[in-house]
Formats: sequence, structure tokens, C-alpha cells
Amino acid sequence: MLRPLLALLLASAPAFASRPAESLEPKSSLEGLYAALGGGGGFVFQPGDNSLGYDVEGRIGYSFNPTLQLYLSGAVDGASFSGTTLRTEQIAAFLQYHLLVREPLMVYGRAGIGVGLSGDIVPGSTAAGLAAAGGIGVEIRVTPDVFVAPEVFYRSASLSTQGVERRIQTLGLQISLVYY
Repeated sequence: MLRPLLALLLASAPAFASRPAESLEPKSSLEGLYAALGGGGGFVFQPGDNSLGYDVEGRIGYSFNPTLQLYLSGAVDGASFSGTTLRTEQIAAFLQYHLLVREPLMVYGRAGIGVGLSGDIVPGSTAAGLAAAGGIGVEIRVTPDVFVAPEVFYRSASLSTQGVERRIQTLGLQISLVYY
């Protein structure tokens, strides 16, 4: 019983070996539209205090090739400090570079610069200033065009309004769904 099964397996082996890997699993070119939506949590730091908080981020842009993406990001970070809440927004342009591109996963680093905003620094006034952000993450393929991306990120914004200046920093972990 075992010999006929082995003979059949050996006879069909060339048919499996001659089939190209591309025909077994469809691939994405990773070029064109780039979009992502994610969220998570982390520590939000302000002068003299820190707290656990949340973050949400959306991205839209263009992927030039499997290693390089350029996109616009909008992010919101928030936390509660001693009975008060603080929410900051960032709008930034990002450059993302894949350090490793392999089929099931890709490792990337990203950096961006833009504008930070908050209506919670001084009541009735919007604080604004320079913002910067970065992250290191892994994109794990779910379908040919969709990836799940856990990432460690850092955001910083120097906000000022009506003579009040405050630097807000966030360090956290977020998980995103990414489309190429």
C-alpha cells in the first residue's frame, strides 16, 4: 500500500517542481496608492507629568517601489492628566523606507515632519507648532495588497499659544492595516 503511494508521489514531483512560485501565490507590486489606518496606546509626556494614553493615525500617499513610500499622515494622541485631558493632533509628511523586503514580512523605518495642534493647552485658544515623528515596524502580509503593521512610534510637538509654550511627546505601540 505504501509503495504505490510513494511511486505516485515521486512521479508527480516534477510537475510540482516545474510550477513557478509566482503562480502559487499572487503578489502585489507594492507600487501605487499607499493607505493605512491604525491605532494603539502609549505614554504621553508633558512637562512635569506623564500618563498612559491613546493614539489614532491615518495615512494616504504613494509607494514608489517596494522600499520607498511618501505619504501625508494625520494623527491624534490623547491622555488624562490629574483630572484634565490633553489631546494633540499632528499633520505631517512622512518618508518610509523598508530596511528588509521579504515575502511574508517587511521591516521599515519612517520619519516625518509637520505641524502639531492642540486646543487643550490654553482654554479657548489653539496651540500650534513644529512637530516631528518616527517609527520602526514590521508589515506582515495578510492578502496580496493588505498588511498588518505593528510599530513602535515616537511623536513630539512644540506647541505655543498666548505666551504659553509646551512640548508634548508620545512614545507608544500602534497596529495598522496597510494597503498597497
